Amino acid sequence: MVKDMLCNCVSESRRNALQDYQKTDGTRLVIVVPESPYMTKSRKLSMARCAKSCSRNKRLPFTCRAFLYDHKNRKCQWLSFDRNSPGVQSQQDFNYQLYQKKDYVRECIVGTGQSYRGRRSVTVTGILCQAWSSPIPHEHKFMSKRFIKKDLRENYCRNPDNSTVGPWCFTTDPRPHLRHQECGIPQCSQVECVSCNGEDYRGPMDHTESGKECQRWDLDEPHKHLYHPKRYPDKGLDDNYCRNPDGRHRPWCFTTDPNTPWEYCNIKVCGNNVVVETTECYRGRGEGYRGTVDMTPTGLTCQRWDSQYPHNHTLLPQAYPCKDLRENYCRNPDGQEFPWCFTTDPRVRMMFCTNIPQCDCYDGFGENYQGEQARTRSNLPCTPWTDHSNSGERGMLMVGLEGNYCRNPDKDKHGPWCYTNNSAIPWDYCTIKPCESMNAETHNHTERCTAKKLVKFYFGILIRQYGSWMVSIQKGSMHWCGGSLIREEWVLTDRQCFSSCVPDLREYRVWLGVSDIQDAAPDWSKRQEVSIAHVICGPEGSSLALIRLSKPAFPADNVHTIQLPVAGCSIPEGTICKTYGWGETKGTDNLYSTLTLWVTQAVDLPIVSNERCRDMHRGNIHITNTKICAGGKRNEGVCERDYGGPLVCQDGDIRVIVGVSVHGRGCARANQPSIFINVPFYTQWIYKVFKHYPNPETV
Repeated sequence: MVKDMLCNCVSESRRNALQDYQKTDGTRLVIVVPESPYMTKSRKLSMARCAKSCSRNKRLPFTCRAFLYDHKNRKCQWLSFDRNSPGVQSQQDFNYQLYQKKDYVRECIVGTGQSYRGRRSVTVTGILCQAWSSPIPHEHKFMSKRFIKKDLRENYCRNPDNSTVGPWCFTTDPRPHLRHQECGIPQCSQVECVSCNGEDYRGPMDHTESGKECQRWDLDEPHKHLYHPKRYPDKGLDDNYCRNPDGRHRPWCFTTDPNTPWEYCNIKVCGNNVVVETTECYRGRGEGYRGTVDMTPTGLTCQRWDSQYPHNHTLLPQAYPCKDLRENYCRNPDGQEFPWCFTTDPRVRMMFCTNIPQCDCYDGFGENYQGEQARTRSNLPCTPWTDHSNSGERGMLMVGLEGNYCRNPDKDKHGPWCYTNNSAIPWDYCTIKPCESMNAETHNHTERCTAKKLVKFYFGILIRQYGSWMVSIQKGSMHWCGGSLIREEWVLTDRQCFSSCVPDLREYRVWLGVSDIQDAAPDWSKRQEVSIAHVICGPEGSSLALIRLSKPAFPADNVHTIQLPVAGCSIPEGTICKTYGWGETKGTDNLYSTLTLWVTQAVDLPIVSNERCRDMHRGNIHITNTKICAGGKRNEGVCERDYGGPLVCQDGDIRVIVGVSVHGRGCARANQPSIFINVPFYTQWIYKVFKHYPNPETV
């Protein structure tokens, strides 16, 4: 379908102006040529009005091609140039988001390309274009002022007459049969092809197969949805491009038509769909596993993929030919954590096939791993072990370790690791997984999750004030996540509160000592605001992060630390603990309404064994001893904005943090306990970070 000939289903007044732009975080454009003719204009106003003014060129003395937006100061700067303009360079600046009009910066078209404003100036056969303002060598009518809105600048390819061949130009070849020629600018649907179901597609197509414009993934209008870029950072949800974040038949998008929620996109299919296949083991998440395991770890037989009994589903072999959905073999057609299958038990819809071994893996803790992996999970190169020989760091000697391969000389329970030459990440784990899946049961420890016998009260007093260890992680000028103060300078939270393990920290702050983070709250004057020095991501799969504050929290009646549990301890089933949060905590009484209240709230939740928790979730969630379950009653549990908050159990006068709520578990539901990260499983890692991570002033 042709974009420019389509009837726009959304009126211009209702259409969000951000649809026109390509967004780049942490970047600004700077002019490097002295006395440049480029113009800018700045004003303090909202993002929506900033975008709308640029799109309409309203009250601007130039044609707006891009704008910069500073969210912290709510300041807009309109630009008469883009990244392709001569004498302009991109510069990293985390204070800004850069929005450039797509028509100016992309070199592909949708439909006839009437809106193309790129800089191509040669034809499909390589002939240089004639300047639109010149009658030589070919006279033409497009010099008149009535074509002023067609952007006939320089000698760039344009389509001022909506030619079906796309953008074209008059040529500099005087021969009559070469008077004009198309420029061969490709359709956006042809720039990048789709392999298999297109989960990895990152091309520039932004219209559906019926020609409807795609809705931006970071907007909730006209259709509300869950697929926001920050929630799914690895799904390529940029701007409004067609993507496949949920394993559908092919790339799709929400549309700007209020009456059409979503549609598939028509994108060129690659000639060869190459999948790295394995049969005896699986790599990564197991998307390429093609073995014949057809039984779950608990002995349930898998349901055939071409059957709808006992479970109805849409993952049919004919709809997903590249996923090899043969027989009833375990597969991973939709990007789950492991290969899986529907089961033949009507009570258990699906289960992970964790009985399939991994290909590149380690046994035990990986202390005997001799592979050649030499990069960390953050893709940093490992440094030679000899550089740290006999240093005494991490409590062990480095003698005998050769090369820079990932190893585990200190028997770290989270697997092989190595040193790096990055001062912000001095050491990190490697992307190698254990060969055997961890036991789904929580180990039966005799030691309970109380504090150690010699308890150190870091501020010299017992923790008595309710929720005084809770912190609010602020991004820009808004509450972003919860967290728990576990040392004077350390906060434990959810890793997904940050865009990466090395985020720009200038836009983040931590608030301590407040139970109400609304403006003019009663305890507002007692608030402590501290910047963040480091974010350290937890071991792979933990979803944890440690925040090192730029300075220690100041001891006060309303600011205390929460006690860490003994490493590897357990909590008896039925123990009543509390989960704390800032946001949409749902409860059964008047204190915990369903409204979003920016006040510290708590709900009592009973601990549920992992075995019973797995049964209550009908096997849909892989629950190992890295998780802890609590709750299960309707409207009692963790919801939005509670993420990063603690699950706290009490032993006498001592409160101990045993869990952290993380993204992706949904709101509280009846008969489905909330799932937390099991802090005792990661206590050893936490103490190791305390001991061996550099002080902020040394980095």
